[in-house]
Amino acid sequence: MPYYLLLSRSITHAQRMSALLERAGITARFSRPPMGLTDRSCGYAVHIGAERLTAALDCLRAGGLWPSKIFYYSGGAYSEVII
Repeated sequence: MPYYLLLSRSITHAQRMSALLERAGITARFSRPPMGLTDRSCGYAVHIGAERLTAALDCLRAGGLWPSKIFYYSGGAYSEVII
């Protein structure tokens, strides 16, 4: 099942993004990102369904929170999304 990973610089940032999205009705769980997606293995990621990206980014922009990078997962591989 395809999904997006919204990378954040810290656990606090990921928690805030996740909470903001959840309040907007967008399912968003946070966790450590897979190895290789971040430099120095630091950071956290918020997982959202592929169909919710536009609504999630609109919500995050309005809330003053923005991911450091965005990755799309499909078919067993990640690809970076440039917005």
